[in-house]
Amino acid sequence: MSTPGPLLLAEEGPDAVLAAFCAAFEAGRPVAVLDPAWPQALRAQAGEAVTAAARAGRLAHGEAALFTSGSTGRPRGVLRTHASWRASAAALAELMDVRDDDVAWVPGRPASTLSLHGAWHARLRGLPVVGLGRGGAAPPPQATVLHAVPAALAGALTAAEAGALPRMRCAVVAGDALPPALRARALRLGWRLVEYYGAAELSFVAARVDSPGAPSTAMTAFPGADLRIGESGGGESGGGLLWVSSPYLSRGYLDPDPGAPLRLQRGRDGRLWASVGDRARLDAAGRLHVLGRGGAAVTTGGHTVVAADVEVVLLAVPGVEAAVVVGTAHPGLGQVVTAVVAGDATRAGLRARLVAACRALPAAARPRRWLLLPALPLTAAGKVDRDAARELAQERVEADGRGAAGP
Repeated sequence: MSTPGPLLLAEEGPDAVLAAFCAAFEAGRPVAVLDPAWPQALRAQAGEAVTAAARAGRLAHGEAALFTSGSTGRPRGVLRTHASWRASAAALAELMDVRDDDVAWVPGRPASTLSLHGAWHARLRGLPVVGLGRGGAAPPPQATVLHAVPAALAGALTAAEAGALPRMRCAVVAGDALPPALRARALRLGWRLVEYYGAAELSFVAARVDSPGAPSTAMTAFPGADLRIGESGGGESGGGLLWVSSPYLSRGYLDPDPGAPLRLQRGRDGRLWASVGDRARLDAAGRLHVLGRGGAAVTTGGHTVVAADVEVVLLAVPGVEAAVVVGTAHPGLGQVVTAVVAGDATRAGLRARLVAACRALPAAARPRRWLLLPALPLTAAGKVDRDAARELAQERVEADGRGAAGP
């Protein structure tokens, strides 16, 4: 009997994709989830790559090819083993305090690894999944647990504050920085908030759990994951390249790609360590402070400003719901640091608080231009679209000759 080829999923609808994925993944059949929003040519190209990888033995029995969002270029297929997801399932359930009567709401599309994992985890625990891939629909009133990116969390909080989601008790959030304002709103509603940091290539890296009356202070290593900071997996305590070793790592990419962010190396202890280029700081108490991807930077007047260093300051300002820092063209400096901020621009004191917060930054890192919006543009995966934000900011600069020179 011939072995069936890889199962390619895209057009079947979210619920059917989830059912077929879970059945194939549990049975050990190679499976790939493609994004139906991709152009037809891109879907065909990805499908051909999956089939070729299976024939060549790069996509093996018990593995899935899950694609990155492609927001910064061509989507990359990440090889994910069934064992790597099963290894983290119990730890995540404990962080969530999963209950037998939980109902999981996953508004993101299953082509998103975050959404697919959340829905798969619920099904693994025997829990119903509602609203999969229907982010614009009315919130399901029976839902008790939400798996979402921060932008979707904001919508869920607004709905809950208006009386919807009467059973909601826990939100699992990842994919972007979580503004403190959203955290505070969730806690005021009495929700348990599980925030995790990771990547498609790494899976879970760190997490924090907040609940009413027991707020957390920072992320710590996800159970079963070991973290190191340094350019090559060393033990420096200052900010540097973040490396992780855990049973949750992917097996790499569907196709070899020297330009891809994943780096792998063996440590002195013989264990495999991985990094996707994110910068972080690990303090003496083991608290992880993620500083962001080093490649997101603005070069201004000979200075290189890491966007995440500025964004973390902006996100801490009360009233700010989301923020992204980009570079916009300047005739003398090449680029200037530009802050694109989502929040209530009419809220008393917001502009003054933004200016005051940025005084703590080095002079070169302080935003010179500002763009305040009701909401930031998002990618198809629901993450902040840095490129689209940059285009909006540049359009504003060109329209008024300078952009908003100060908030």
